[in-house]
Amino acid sequence: MLCGRQAIDGDTAQVGPQCAEKLGITQITYLEQVISIIGDTVRVRRSMGHGWEIVEAKTPLLMTVIETANEPRPAAAKRVLRYKRARVLDEVAGEVKQALPEATDAQREEEVSCRAAALAAKGLLVEQWNLDRINADLQRCGLAGSPTKVHRVQSIVLTKQGYTEMPATAEGVQQLIHELVVDRTLG
Repeated sequence: MLCGRQAIDGDTAQVGPQCAEKLGITQITYLEQVISIIGDTVRVRRSMGHGWEIVEAKTPLLMTVIETANEPRPAAAKRVLRYKRARVLDEVAGEVKQALPEATDAQREEEVSCRAAALAAKGLLVEQWNLDRINADLQRCGLAGSPTKVHRVQSIVLTKQGYTEMPATAEGVQQLIHELVVDRTLG
């Protein structure tokens, strides 16, 4: 499963990790490159800000992807041209209002319905959802509804070169914690 790095409302980067937690699956954040997928094991390179690390995980897996993860391929010209005329209902209503300024509300509504039906028949009417349509509780939307509040942003600069492989044992965890404390990454 792939998610973007963060949403634009609260900028807290919690959606992907929270989904992984609720689904009970492993997560890898800040995916920069998928190196290999062999069987049920995924090996990726993830950004650490001023460096990167290689990690492996078994599927099922959720990964959050950063903007440098790939170079987008050029858009398919035929598909772009096909959907160039796609519209949402609000756009259709705006176009009708501009095209028929002297028309009555009933006449405009009829024209909007006609144009919307024609677009739908061609697969070019884009369904539009908004907070009213989904009956959203506004107290739970956007920054005001975010369960995460950002109190401070801190930039951490990692200075270690290369990488150290730690065994997946209690001694390995102790070694890792000791190294993080000595490097002042923790504490």
